[in-house]
Amino acid sequence: LSVQAADVTITTGAQGLTHNGVYGPNLAAALSEFGNKVAVVTSKGSIDNLDKVASGQAQFGFTQADAYMFWRSKNANAAQNVDISGELGQECVFVAVKDGGKIEDAGDLKEGAKIAVGDPTSGSYASWSYLQTLISDYAKVQTFNKGGDRSLAKVLTGEYDAFLWVAAKDKPNKFLTAVIQKDSGLKLIKMSTWSVNNKLPNGEQVYTKETAVTQKHTFSDDDIDVPCTKTLVVGNVNAGDDVLDSVAGIMLKNRARIIGDK
Repeated sequence: LSVQAADVTITTGAQGLTHNGVYGPNLAAALSEFGNKVAVVTSKGSIDNLDKVASGQAQFGFTQADAYMFWRSKNANAAQNVDISGELGQECVFVAVKDGGKIEDAGDLKEGAKIAVGDPTSGSYASWSYLQTLISDYAKVQTFNKGGDRSLAKVLTGEYDAFLWVAAKDKPNKFLTAVIQKDSGLKLIKMSTWSVNNKLPNGEQVYTKETAVTQKHTFSDDDIDVPCTKTLVVGNVNAGDDVLDSVAGIMLKNRARIIGDK
């Protein structure tokens, strides 16, 4: 007798972004080859995905590694239902400030500074919240749970001193494009001032220091040190051994396919 394939739900992210547009469909396609019926659903981001996987609303989901650590610290019981199935590409923390403004470098992110970090269900909010547990000065910064183009624009007007977002280091994104255009009045600051030695439950570092090369204007490159965290595939521990093994196998053998490099 053949084992009946499980119905699998993968919770991803906002429509059109990498987790929803690339990782989710690619993982679903690979899982369907094992005979699974797979649904890919949108979500509000890493924290939302973890909540859904822990509760069993979804069997698998995507999360930034730092968001996972932040969520685990707040949800110790629910975290026992969530297992890391594999790792995907890197996501890096970028911070933009006004050129010539009060924030010159990461050391100026302390009491008296104002930073916009995104909606509370977003990965960028979770990144900042987790970093505040590592760096005591960051915990004293006035934090606004706002994201998007309007928040970045408010750095120019002085309403905020800094704007934080999370994105792949090797792919263009709209905020980076806005900041590095000529005469934008904005600049990126190097965010390499904190300990990157915290470990995930699987022994991997939460952050690694990477250099993101940003094309500044048309005639020079600026290198910016940024802390980067992996995208994790997480699964509900009660999803069933067959499907959990299938996903683990896909992540071991076909990671490039899920990321979209193949």
